Amino acid sequence: MKHIYTWLFVALLGFSLNQASAQATTHTIAEIQGELFSSPLVGQVVTTSGIITANNVASATSGVIGYFVQDGEGPWNGVFVYDNTQAPEIGDEVIIEAEVQEYYDVTELGNVSYFETVSTGNDVPTPSIVSSGELATSEAYEGCLVQVVNVVCTNPDADYGEALFDDGSGEIKTNDYMYLPEDGWVLNETYSITGCIHYTFEEYKLEPRMAEDIVTGFINGISEWLPAQPLTIYPNPAQDVIRMGTNQPGQLIVMDAMGRTALHQTIQGMLPTVDVSALSPGVYHVQWLTATGKAYTKLSIQ
Repeated sequence: MKHIYTWLFVALLGFSLNQASAQATTHTIAEIQGELFSSPLVGQVVTTSGIITANNVASATSGVIGYFVQDGEGPWNGVFVYDNTQAPEIGDEVIIEAEVQEYYDVTELGNVSYFETVSTGNDVPTPSIVSSGELATSEAYEGCLVQVVNVVCTNPDADYGEALFDDGSGEIKTNDYMYLPEDGWVLNETYSITGCIHYTFEEYKLEPRMAEDIVTGFINGISEWLPAQPLTIYPNPAQDVIRMGTNQPGQLIVMDAMGRTALHQTIQGMLPTVDVSALSPGVYHVQWLTATGKAYTKLSIQ
């Protein structure tokens, strides 16, 4: 009898290990997005993991249609999951096996064949601070959690629950798939908005998730989720090196016009000097992340 129990235990252990290995992550979300307009993995079944950044995404005709998941900060790390069979909460860490699809030019996961909640209550990835004009034209942030800061409402009713906002760089449209302010948007009012970027009807649209995603009025200072005052970098334009006007350690992230990370460096010293000679000429978006907040600016390389 002892030998029988031992055999059963080994068999069950082997079965469990096989089941676990069958759901091992095969691709990151960035690999699924492929840093291209269309995914290089279309039609393939993949297993990926990440944190739920938005849930209860709904349409007027179909009810709840899915959720967003992200496995890192910055561009290319988020994706929409077309799935009305699961009901994850924001902050859930999940493992998903699904088919990579292109639905009217939006890269998404569908036909979910495996879903596991690994943990709950996690912090979501820090939203990327992006200009309104870049969001309206950049594939890099599709599916990602982002923020626009100090955008002016140029059209509070662009039909179908949508509105237009501009920070001076170009207009971005918001949608109401998850949230619309009870009293609507106000023409010429200034807002700062957090949400996920979705591509629908041939436009990139910002999808706020809840009331807390919307701050009314001009922001000038530090809050828990908005940037600090702009980061000082000099010289700017630069060629080989820059000096940063900061006196605390943090993470320097430099992204090109396509949203790709061109430089990511941990900084420890005060007023640090950073080698940027490897960057090609052009304009870059700079994020500076510290324990007390974040700052941003643009950097021109000649």
